[in-house]
Amino acid sequence: MNQNRIQAYINLIQQLLNSPTERKEKILATNQKLLDKGLLQTIIMMAQTSAEKGNQEAQELLLTFAVELSEKLDISITENTSATATPLEYLEFLTQVLQATHESKNNPQIIHPILQENLNKLDQGLVETLQTWATSTLVEIKPEEAYSIAVDIVNFSNQIQEFILGDKANNLEIAITGYKTALTVYNNSSKTHHWVSIINNLGTAYINRIYGDKSVNIEKAIEIYQSALKLIDRKDSPQDWAIIQSNLGNAYSHRIEGDKAKNIEQSIVAYQRALEIITKEKFPQQWATIQNNLANTYLTRITGKVGDNIELAIDAYQKALQIIDREENSLDWAVTQSNLGNAYLNRMTENVEKNIEQAIATYQQALKIINRENQPYQWANIQKNLGTAYLNRFIGKKSKNIELAITAYQQALTEITPIDSLLDWVIISINLGTAYLHRDTAERVENIELSIAVYQQVLQVINPEKFALWWGIIQKNLGDAYSYKVRENIENIADFYQNIELAITAYQQALNIFTVESFPLECLEIYRKLGDLGFQKENWQLAIESYQVAIKLLEITQSLANTEISYKEMLAESIYMYGNIVECYVKIEEYEQALEYVEASRSRRLVELMMIDNIDKNEEKPAEVEEYYDLQQQINQLSFDTTRINKPITVGSRFSIKEIKSENQEKISLLKERQQKIWQKIWNSDRVLAEQLQVTYLSFSDIQQLVKDGKTAIIDFYSTKNNTYIFLLTQQQLTVHICQGEGIDKLQTWIHDNWLKLHAENSSEWQSKMEAFLSELSEKLELNQLIKQLNEIKELIIIPHLYLHQIPYAALPVTREKETKYLCDYFRLIILPSCQILNYCSERSLINNPRKIGIVETPITNKFYTRYECETLANMYLISPQKRLQYSQAKINNYQSFIQQVQVLHSSHISQVNLVNPLASKLNLFDGDIVLSKVFTWRLPELFDVFLSSCEININQTKISDEILTFASAFISAGARHVISSLWLVEDLAAALFCILYYQHRQKHNRSEAFKKAQNQLRYLTGTQLSSYKKQLEGYLEEYKKHENSEKIQQKKELLSWFCQQSLPFTHPYYWAGFISQGIS
Repeated sequence: MNQNRIQAYINLIQQLLNSPTERKEKILATNQKLLDKGLLQTIIMMAQTSAEKGNQEAQELLLTFAVELSEKLDISITENTSATATPLEYLEFLTQVLQATHESKNNPQIIHPILQENLNKLDQGLVETLQTWATSTLVEIKPEEAYSIAVDIVNFSNQIQEFILGDKANNLEIAITGYKTALTVYNNSSKTHHWVSIINNLGTAYINRIYGDKSVNIEKAIEIYQSALKLIDRKDSPQDWAIIQSNLGNAYSHRIEGDKAKNIEQSIVAYQRALEIITKEKFPQQWATIQNNLANTYLTRITGKVGDNIELAIDAYQKALQIIDREENSLDWAVTQSNLGNAYLNRMTENVEKNIEQAIATYQQALKIINRENQPYQWANIQKNLGTAYLNRFIGKKSKNIELAITAYQQALTEITPIDSLLDWVIISINLGTAYLHRDTAERVENIELSIAVYQQVLQVINPEKFALWWGIIQKNLGDAYSYKVRENIENIADFYQNIELAITAYQQALNIFTVESFPLECLEIYRKLGDLGFQKENWQLAIESYQVAIKLLEITQSLANTEISYKEMLAESIYMYGNIVECYVKIEEYEQALEYVEASRSRRLVELMMIDNIDKNEEKPAEVEEYYDLQQQINQLSFDTTRINKPITVGSRFSIKEIKSENQEKISLLKERQQKIWQKIWNSDRVLAEQLQVTYLSFSDIQQLVKDGKTAIIDFYSTKNNTYIFLLTQQQLTVHICQGEGIDKLQTWIHDNWLKLHAENSSEWQSKMEAFLSELSEKLELNQLIKQLNEIKELIIIPHLYLHQIPYAALPVTREKETKYLCDYFRLIILPSCQILNYCSERSLINNPRKIGIVETPITNKFYTRYECETLANMYLISPQKRLQYSQAKINNYQSFIQQVQVLHSSHISQVNLVNPLASKLNLFDGDIVLSKVFTWRLPELFDVFLSSCEININQTKISDEILTFASAFISAGARHVISSLWLVEDLAAALFCILYYQHRQKHNRSEAFKKAQNQLRYLTGTQLSSYKKQLEGYLEEYKKHENSEKIQQKKELLSWFCQQSLPFTHPYYWAGFISQGIS
């Protein structure tokens, strides 16, 4: 054969192997000129090459294919692989090899050279000769002689089964014939150890058999083992029984027919039964072998939790390594090390960094024994897995790890080719492309080009129908590569738009494979990136359509987060989509849809956050919530590879893409149906809780209905990366004001640095700069232009965003008709975290003047007017002592009972805000604390008003998602219609006076009007007016006076005297603007 024809054979073979069954007939029909003996010889040559490299799987695949093709073409393989010997030559060879086996006492060093010299006779002719000769001979001789010959036949069969030369398919046929022949002598009735040995070897030969249907061969092996177990008594022959169990485990682990999950379970049961007899102490080597096989089976197990099965596999591998000696059984030791590395790489415990390091260490141990020369295929596979470990490594410099990954993948590709093992070659090539794509070197564009070249090379080789998943992965990765080129070539306009188009096309191709139902995580990422490309291209419709799908998927996948950290990671990666889709709708002037997504971005799942935090370990969650959450976890396990969130996507490891199988989709549907019934039950009894479990969005009409009359307007702030949008909604219209260039990067960062950060680091400087800061903020938000549209408006409902939640809006200066005043001079102000919260408040029943008023009072450090505040309030409303929890009475149990009995709660005690974990913030009571997460679970339907006269109770860091987790929003969620709370530590006397003034005005006015009047009265309270209360106030201070705080009391008295001497002592916003009114007016 000439070289061109050989290459044509190889191309045809590759095409046939890479095509589905239904297309093979057409391929053969169009290549009739190549269908000859040379084609079969080439297949067998390729199989031999795979065997030499140690790739047994590829060898078996090629030989099986050769057999199928020979039957189809009616060409005998034996005619193409050897010169057929005469019957006499076969008989002489058989006699020679059996005699050598007998005389050498089964010495392979004597037997294998004879086999090598007679490769042309290791074929079907020898099978027939052995069968004919043995059948006729063994029945004619004495039983003793027959047993002796049968032993030689079995030994010869064992030798040829292990013989690496010749045609493996023929070698196995010869061995099977030998075992069957021997069993005519060692019949069932003998049940000797020799008989058991033959049974085991025959079963193993059927498992490895190449001729015939693979599944039928394995079924035959199972039948052989099961029949033997019916005849072997465990008590009489425990070791033989155990060995058959072990081999039965091997057969079930390879089984094709039946349910795969059940087969694996039967395999595990068989191994475990074997280990009851084969113990470490009595049979260490066999015990180690079974442990290794058991570990391999655990890694493929379907039943149970994946993480648990991996732990079982690791334990079994480690047990096997206790026995397998590196010196005596170096190859077995190295292979087990490699398998252990695979288990570590797929391990699902939290310490991912440690697991990857352990995987790398075990691979490196294995490579000390397995090298390219002695085991090329296994060496290449370890290099493949080592590359994946390096690519996902956390420890060390990322750039160095990527270089190590690239080197390992390149090494693997020197031995793994599309001809030897197409799937492995595809996997390695995809991962190599991923490594190039993430390579952090100066030659960024060149690396992207290398990545694209690798992906395109694979696409030229694989069939998209047979390798659909891999084809989809490559298209997705190509989309990533072209997207990276967009960023790198942003100055070259032609390349910029060309790469955007190429990226869009690749992602859209990927979506032909990755459907939302089967690959939700991948679709979230692809649709998000498609939205980004549409946004960059200013194709607003593409961006909107893509972001809509991605946002829906984000809501689903948020439930995957098993820690608050991973929840925030997921949110940080995708939350910007809301901002982008808002900008898209504004660009096309669809403001109503833009506002809907502004409010959608504020939706949150508090219950899941609380489940994650589990701050109060002993606190029982509602039974329905527990059941709902358990069902969600089951859905997640079937739906998502949760360990892969925000990790590099490689294939062939725990970070691989996971498809939702069709059978799982049916299970998921049933679970979701059950879950929805639970949710409906929760909704019927507690709508707030239900809508925290499942995000429900307000439509524009829902939002507009919250504007109760023509004199009310909603101002909804929303910052995107570059701009801040102010949505102004009245009963008649919706307008949008854009603060260009004042987005998250500029405005929100400026607020953080000059307001929140300064307040935390230097409160005196913060106070002195407050008015200047608020004036500049008013200019940045262009409020003077905004209020021109509000001439008829009397009440503003303000929905802030991110750090804007911390702003005292009442003190923002604005100019109308050339007169500068504060915002509160023109409007009554209500501040709320979201329209959803306003909706909750609006739907609740309301009493204009609730009478069940209660006071909770505990000593607060540095707040010496608390008692004056609470006594004045008690006298004003004639509150009995039974409706006051004071000092030691203010215990947790009393507090929880107390708030169930009141309609108005005035709470004056210490709070501790936790900026790192807001749900762990605390209300301090006499005997302990109540955490914020617990308040969110309370339901207080009779509670109308709450006044939280505690320090900084509404402060919150909103870095990512605008989830305002404060005690004010918690009490509203619990049932309150209106809450007053503070943004900062308001000066003690000013806070007390504001509380008293508010309650005085509340007797005649609604909440927002009373709040506004209290602020104004405090601003304009004169020193002279304050002086009339000086003696009374000093009396309250004296009640606190003790030895340890006498100095502080004296300072308070001096400050009181100073206030009385001022014209307007509380005119600065620091004194009167620190409280905010939230809820309905």
